[in-house]
Amino acid sequence: MLQDPFIPPGAGGLSVPLADRSELSIFPRLSTYSQIVAKLQWEPASIDLAPDAEGWPGLPDERRRRLTTLLAGFRVAEDAVAEHLTPFADRAEHVDTMMMWIFFLQRRDEDRHALFFDRVAAEVLQLPGDTATERLAAARGLVPPMFLELFEVRLPAMTAELAAGRSGILDGIRLYHMVLEGAVFSAGQRALLEDLADGALPGVREGVEHVERDERWHVGFGVRCLTERVCGGPVPSAADNRRPGRRAAGGVAVSARERYFSAARPHPAT
Repeated sequence: MLQDPFIPPGAGGLSVPLADRSELSIFPRLSTYSQIVAKLQWEPASIDLAPDAEGWPGLPDERRRRLTTLLAGFRVAEDAVAEHLTPFADRAEHVDTMMMWIFFLQRRDEDRHALFFDRVAAEVLQLPGDTATERLAAARGLVPPMFLELFEVRLPAMTAELAAGRSGILDGIRLYHMVLEGAVFSAGQRALLEDLADGALPGVREGVEHVERDERWHVGFGVRCLTERVCGGPVPSAADNRRPGRRAAGGVAVSARERYFSAARPHPAT
C-alpha cells in the first residue's frame, strides 16, 4: 500500500482494531469524520496558480496589500498548527484510539494547507526565499506581533502542557478548534473568499475553498468533543471561562480576529 505523504511514516493509531471499536459508544459518531475526510481529498500541488501569478501585479496596490496581509497570516498560521497538532494525538491516545486517528487525519489536512499557502507565498506573492523556511521567515515580517504571539507562543505553550500531562485534551481543543480554527481562521477564510469573489485569483480562491471545507469538519469535531464530553472531561462552564488562563486565550483570539483578519477584510466603498 502506498504511503500517504500527509500522514507521518510509522504514525501510531492509524487503524482501530474491531475489538476497540466495539467498546467505543461514540465510535459511530466519530467515525463519521473519517467518511467526511474521504470525500474532501485534494492535492495542493495540482492547483494551477499560473493565472494568479500573472494577474497579481495588475491588482490595485491597496488590494495587494490587503491580500498580502491575509495570505502571509495563513502562511504563518497553517505552518504553526501543522507543527503543533501531534501532541494532541499523543494525548488523545490515552483517551480514545478513534479520537487519536481523527487527530492524525486533521494533521494530514494541516500539512496540505501549509503546503498550499507556501506555494501561494512563492508563486503569487513572490516572497523572498528559496526554501519554505526562508519564505516563512519573510511572511512573519508581514504579520503583527499579536498574531505571532497567538500562534508561536500560546499554541506551543498549550501543546507543551498537553505533552507534559499538565493539561487535558479538552483544554487543547478549546484553544485549537474553537479559538484558532473556529474564530481566527474562519474570519480570515471569509475575508479571502469575499475579496476573491470576482475571480481575480482563481487558483488562490480554489485552494481557500478546499481549506475552508476542511476546517469546517475540524471545528465540528471540536464542538462534538466539548458538547458530548467524549474527551474525558466536563464541558466548559462559566466558572471555567473566568479562570485567568481561559480569559487570556479568549481575549487574544478575539483581538486577533477583529484587529487582524477583520482589519484586512474588504469594505464596500461609501
